[in-house]
Amino acid sequence: MRKIVILGSTGSIGVNTLKVVDRFPGKFKVIGLTAYNNFELLFEQIKKYSPLYVAVGLKGMDYLKRTIASSKIKVLSVEHDLSDLVTLPLVDIVVIGMRGSAALGPFLSAVRAGKRVAPANKEALVVAGDIIMREAKRCGAEIIPVDSEQSAIFQCLEGRKRSELKKIFLTASGGAVYHVPKAEFGKLSVRRILNHPRWKMGKKITVDSATLMNKGFEVIEAIRLFHLDVEQIEV
Repeated sequence: MRKIVILGSTGSIGVNTLKVVDRFPGKFKVIGLTAYNNFELLFEQIKKYSPLYVAVGLKGMDYLKRTIASSKIKVLSVEHDLSDLVTLPLVDIVVIGMRGSAALGPFLSAVRAGKRVAPANKEALVVAGDIIMREAKRCGAEIIPVDSEQSAIFQCLEGRKRSELKKIFLTASGGAVYHVPKAEFGKLSVRRILNHPRWKMGKKITVDSATLMNKGFEVIEAIRLFHLDVEQIEV
């Protein structure tokens, strides 16, 4: 049974990771769950999965310490304790579903501890992907991307020689402004930009989708993960 820590367990990646755990109850044991602000959902997850460790922000720490009945669960700080959590000897897999560059510290710590790391976080790989990949090779860590585009590339490459890869095509939905003429861009409302036609996620990633900034991040991410030149990627 693989023992798993999920950083960002209340976000879409974390919630879907727990669905995988539910489908394979004999294969995974949840050791740690973390969230920043959604500590009420985190509490429901704690009741269901009985992790040994949870990490939240300051307000959430007070809430969980009042509501958690079990003394076996250790409540940690999401700002300060994540690197310690992911490097625990009993941890096999670290899923990184938290957003932003705050993921860089625990990501690098997990890699240096030789863990299997499943990132859905673009920012850490954009900021320091060359360092992360170099440290993964040095420390024997395994990086398995779970973000949709990078995961698809990873799966296509399984069992094949790296030399067979000539080019990667990254697709883009275009967001809410795909059909908007350039002349109208100055008149766009925030509400319209946030009205993504295919999915509902956070405001930042929705805006980044509309401007294709998110796709720029994915290009850099793919370069780092798969050791590519920028000329080998087409959006």
